[in-house]
Amino acid sequence: MRKKILPIILTILLITPALTGCGKNDTTDELSSYQASMTTFCDNISYINDQINSLDGTGESDVETLLKNLDTLDEQFAQMADLTVPDEFASIDNLADEASENMTMAVSYYHEAYDSGTFNQNYADAAYEYYTRANPRLGYILQILHGEEIVDDNVKYITDDSDTEE
Repeated sequence: MRKKILPIILTILLITPALTGCGKNDTTDELSSYQASMTTFCDNISYINDQINSLDGTGESDVETLLKNLDTLDEQFAQMADLTVPDEFASIDNLADEASENMTMAVSYYHEAYDSGTFNQNYADAAYEYYTRANPRLGYILQILHGEEIVDDNVKYITDDSDTEE
């Protein structure tokens, strides 16, 4: 179990600094509400991160605790994907849906990896693959919210250029 927790912990640790800056620039009620929701989401993810990091893999209930924390993580991603995204950040909507879908698959495979009583490495590998798909999408969302340009050849998003006429 310890070998599978370490990648999760490392991945969460890598996104934690990006999570701490959620919720800037209150310009409209809708935008303020969205940013407040994203701040709550970030706080909740940080809390879950702390809970997972507290596991050392040797306790009798560590697997159960890990799976419960992953379930909560999945719920948080689903709630984030259900948020109404302000028009200023319309490109986030699909990224949020994709992040949530990937997290749901990851958690499902993590359950499969541990639920049989015998650890199944194939399910754990599949879970980790989906997990590593969810996290970059969350990172992109946070970059967009902070007004940063996404520099990744595999990601295309549309910005609203007010100077362009249709």
